This record gives sequence, C-alpha cells and structure tokens, in this order.
Amino acid sequence: MSVNHGVRAGESPTSLSTILQMGNTAVVVGTAPVNMATSPKVNTPVICYTEKEAIEAFGYSDDWKKYTLCEAIDAFFRLFKTGPVVMINVLDPAIHKTSVAAASATFVDGIAKLEDTGVLLDTLKITGKELGTDYTAAFNEDGTVNLVAITIADGAQTVDFDKLDPSAVDDDDIIGGVDPVSFKNEGFALIPNVFTKFNRVPNIGLAPGWSHIPAVAQSLVSSMKNINEVFNGIALTDIEAKTVDSYSKVPAWKNDNSYIHENQYNFWPRASLGDKIYHISTLVAASMYVIDQKNKEMPYESPSNKPLMTTGICLEDGTEVELNLGQANYLNDNGVATSINFNNGWRLWGNRTGCYPSNRDIKDNFINNKRMFIWDNNNFILTYWLDVDKPATPKLMDKIVDSYNDYYNGLVTKQAILGGRIEFNQNQNPTTSLMDGKYYFKRYMAPVGVAELIESDLEYDTEYLKTLFGGGN
Repeated sequence: MSVNHGVRAGESPTSLSTILQMGNTAVVVGTAPVNMATSPKVNTPVICYTEKEAIEAFGYSDDWKKYTLCEAIDAFFRLFKTGPVVMINVLDPAIHKTSVAAASATFVDGIAKLEDTGVLLDTLKITGKELGTDYTAAFNEDGTVNLVAITIADGAQTVDFDKLDPSAVDDDDIIGGVDPVSFKNEGFALIPNVFTKFNRVPNIGLAPGWSHIPAVAQSLVSSMKNINEVFNGIALTDIEAKTVDSYSKVPAWKNDNSYIHENQYNFWPRASLGDKIYHISTLVAASMYVIDQKNKEMPYESPSNKPLMTTGICLEDGTEVELNLGQANYLNDNGVATSINFNNGWRLWGNRTGCYPSNRDIKDNFINNKRMFIWDNNNFILTYWLDVDKPATPKLMDKIVDSYNDYYNGLVTKQAILGGRIEFNQNQNPTTSLMDGKYYFKRYMAPVGVAELIESDLEYDTEYLKTLFGGGN
C-alpha cells in the first residue's frame, strides 16, 4: 500500500557518469604446438591470465621459430610476469601436418624414444600392437615422445604417425579472413571477436615471427583500426632482420615496405637473452603492460628507455649487433625503435611511431600520445554506449559534458594529461543533424609530453675567481 501521509524517501540516479577506463588487452596471433595441449585451441581467441592456462590451450616448446606463440608465453608470463593476454593459434593439426610411415622405434629397458616433435598421439600406432594394452605414449618436455612397453619386448618396432608441420602455415593463415566452408573468422579476422567474447578491447596487436613480412604487417595495421567498427589499437611490428643486417638499411626497407602508419610501432633488430632470441615487439607489448599497470592503466608513459629484460641485440640468426647512441638515434629519427645498453642495462630506445618523420602531428608520431588518444576514444565509446537511443534531453547532454569534464580534471590531477575538456556547441550541431538523431561532442586533450631531449650548456663564470681573495673583497 502506498504511504500518503508522513515522510517518504527514495533514490535518484547519479547525475554524473562513471567513466570506464580500459586496461590493456594484447592479441598475439601465431602458431603453437597444440599436439601437447590438454585442451587444444585452433583459430579461437583464448584469454590467458596465467602460463598454465596458456600451455593448457596451446602447449609449449622452446622452438620459437616453429611455434611463435611460445615466445609470447615466455615474455609475458616468465620474463615480465604480467597479463592477461589473448592468443590465437592458426596451426591446425587437421591441415598443417605430415605423415610418417614405417618409422623404427627401438625399445631398450622397456622404453623407446621418438625423436620427432609435433607427434599427434591419437594417430600413433605400433604395427600389430594396441595403445593402452601393449604400450603407453607420453610427451617429454622437449616435445619428443616416450613409448613405454607393457607387453612389448626390447627390440625394434615399426611405428606410423602424423605430426604437425609448422612450415605449412603461411602468410594467408596468419592474415586469415572468413573460411569459405565454415564461414568462421580465422587469423587476424578474429581480433573483433575479442571484445564480443571477453568484453575487452584489443588495443595491442602483434604477430612475432610474422610481422616482418610486409603483407602480414599491413594486414595487422588494418586489423587494429575500426575494430568492431568503433575501437582502435596499436600494431607492434618488427623490421626484417636477415637481409636488413645493418641499421643503415632500415629506413629504406621501412619506407619501401610501407611500415609508415601512425598506429604502427616498428622495431629493429631482435633481442637476445642467453641462447633465446626475442622479437622486440613481444617484449615491448609485455613492457607496456607493466608500465601502464604502474600508472593505473593509463598509457601516458612511453615504453622507451624502460628495461627489456635482455642482454643484447642481434639479427635473425643470432649474429650480435652493436649500436652506438648516434646509430640508435638515426633509427629513431626514421620512425623505428631499437634497444641500446647506454646506461643501466638494455632498454628500449625510441618514442616515434611508423608515420615519423613524414607525419609531424604530435598526436600521431609519439607512441604515448597515440596510445592516449586511442585509449581516450575507446573509453568514451565504452562509457556512453548505453546512452545510445535514450531520449536526447538537455539532462543527457549535460551529463555527458559534466561527467567527462570532471573526468579530465581528474586526469590533470593525476598528471596523466596537461589538460582536457569536452564541449557540446550549438554551431557544431545544426538543426538538421539534431532532427536526424545525431549529436556531436567536441573533445580537446593534451597528454603529458615526452622529455625526449634534455639540453643544457655549461659556462665558465669568472666571478667565482673572486672567491680566491677572502670572499671576493
């Protein structure tokens, strides 16, 4: 029964919106030893919060040339200890495989070792013997297989099996598209599925071991634009480091192969840690996570001059590369970042995106500014998406303006930006547009800059000579 005599109280919605701040979601596309996975995934985005989750879905091998996703597993979860990261494996055991017939397996003390890697256990057969009754099969850490006899005597046996063939994966598999038979997305075409599946915006894209191929890089750059028709992200790409064996060759190769986009961050050569060779793109993706997490998920700080957790740089084949500061700066001046050991260990060196030096727009050619603009646009979309199709009242317009201006003021206080504002102006919203249901808000923002060059000069001041004479008297 309604109370109609006395005092009543209720609640009203808060007049200011809570702004949604997007965290990092890197998407890594490549190949994996899924024959070793307990729950293998092919052309399916998998969000991995831990190394265990990644290995369950993709397996693991130290052979990163064959299995490129394993490099990302190592970099994110072992080296930088960060996540989560979304991974997409395109190596399909049903397609990318080869058959091995009449191989020999010799049992000694009840054990025979198959030196092949990539073996598909469900295809393995010993002639005249039955798995589980006469023998068992299990993987070793290096991906080889041990056969353990149950009823089999020591000696040679004939074995047949299929095994993965990573060499059968090509550019088209990574780039992907829509399968003409299943009509399912594959490769880079799965990037939009990340948001619809996990409600996370894929804002960092990479394909270590593949992005040095121009066709793959161009597709990755395009795939990180207009994601789900509204979001954007950064493509991390590696410059070829086999034939491009000198820093002096990098700018021409970069321009000739169109590694020149504002949402593209380029790297040359490779990075090494012991006998491991990393693509710098992989290390930078993980480094961005660590830096942004320190800054409460705000990407206003450049990854340049931050540790890469490595001990050197090299070409694709491991040949050591030596770069002095001037040579590294030459790469930076041409829109390519590298790594140098100039002070306090090996660090990333370079703030400029691929569009530099031809594009001098500060919002495009500094990596931190570009990421901040992408971040802010994505945040705006996420925050006000649920206001779409609501009544277009003055209250709604005021809520958007007041809440976002309040948000910008908070970013200034946190020193994430120098200033920002949002406006809803009559002269930018003609009557015809309003009648058509279209409302335009203009935002202005100045991210914190990068102290890329700090200069000073030193002069001899003769006045200090007076101190020789009793305080200058």
